[in-house]
Amino acid sequence: MNKKTVYQNLENIMLKYTDLVDVPVQPVAEKLVPIKSTPSLVTKPIDNDMYAFTGDDIYVRKDVANRLGKASKLLKVENPELQLEVVYGYRALSIQKKLFQKYRYKLSNIYTGKELLEAVHRLIAVPEIAGHPTGGAVDVQILQSGKPIYMGVKIWEFNKDSFTFSPFVNKDAFKNRQLLRRVMMKSGFAPFDGEWWHFSFGDKEWAKYLSKPYAIYKQIDFESSHR
Repeated sequence: MNKKTVYQNLENIMLKYTDLVDVPVQPVAEKLVPIKSTPSLVTKPIDNDMYAFTGDDIYVRKDVANRLGKASKLLKVENPELQLEVVYGYRALSIQKKLFQKYRYKLSNIYTGKELLEAVHRLIAVPEIAGHPTGGAVDVQILQSGKPIYMGVKIWEFNKDSFTFSPFVNKDAFKNRQLLRRVMMKSGFAPFDGEWWHFSFGDKEWAKYLSKPYAIYKQIDFESSHR
């Protein structure tokens, strides 16, 4: 089996736009809060587009923040030298829409209709489905002595070797990915196995992956959520 076929097989079992579009949402009233750093949990924003909204802070829903704290403690149990680092959380819906339209335009000469939405969704989530604008999705990695441990490819290095179960990364990288996945899932998060760093709680992907009857977070505007 060649590399292209292996990647295609992995991609075929990932959740797609059509899997998520009809997932119902029963939104809860839960605020966005900044993630508080602790000895086991640190933050380092890596997207300058969000600076105008959140400055140097990373915001998530309150329950997500609590679950990140749990995951960071589970990681410490595995190895006291490790820390959980969050590099991305809430994304303003306006940014999500801008990114989506950018890739939709690029692919519009190749696909149409639902095929176009599906193709764009593989690169940047359709806004009404996307997890980051709900405050429920996070991008995380593991640090040791202040430096990211080896995962085969760097966080936000968007290629098919970022697939969590890629067999083309070495044993250490594969093991480290499974460690991250394990502590995040034990804390209630659902993984997106197309990006080893992406996990979510409360959004449509979480609901579908864990067979919940509905999602509990909808996309929200940052300013209005803080009035």
